[in-house]
Amino acid sequence: MPFPHAKLTDPAHLVTKATKELFDAVPTASPIALTGTAPSVAFKCRCKVSASGTHTDLVGHVYINAEDLNFTSGVTTKQSTTLLTSIPVVTYSGLDCSILIECLDSGGAPIQAETLTPIDIKFHDEQEYYSQAIGGFVKRPAQCVTDETASCINDVIRYNGTDYPIKAIHPKRDRLGIERRRVLQF
Repeated sequence: MPFPHAKLTDPAHLVTKATKELFDAVPTASPIALTGTAPSVAFKCRCKVSASGTHTDLVGHVYINAEDLNFTSGVTTKQSTTLLTSIPVVTYSGLDCSILIECLDSGGAPIQAETLTPIDIKFHDEQEYYSQAIGGFVKRPAQCVTDETASCINDVIRYNGTDYPIKAIHPKRDRLGIERRRVLQF
């Protein structure tokens, strides 16, 4: 593994994706003050209700603009049918619980929101092949060293506009066994 003590001079981003949310809390007033922003494409809303502490009344209505999503006993998820292009007005009645409002595309698939977290890396793109003992050649993967220790396998590092999915993580520990850096292989 090259460069475990390298200076981290290359700016990059840890890319995380999650379903785009407009609201996720126990509302305090109707209409609900939505916390998210509208996606750039037409969307529907999926509404999930769940108990939260002493807020356990899951029977009632959520209105997405004028569309009524009626939550009855045992039903905790409803989806709107109207395509939206801007943030809707969301009101509710009869519910005293946590409400999650997510964005879906016109086909009903969750719209993914991308979050970029800046990290510093030292990127090393080995575009060379080396021979194996059993014969044949293997391409050495690109890799980087970073002091960001929250990433996992299959997370994505974006460097110079290219996304690199993490395929292997090699922690670098100090003499006390504390992970200070890691080498990420792509």
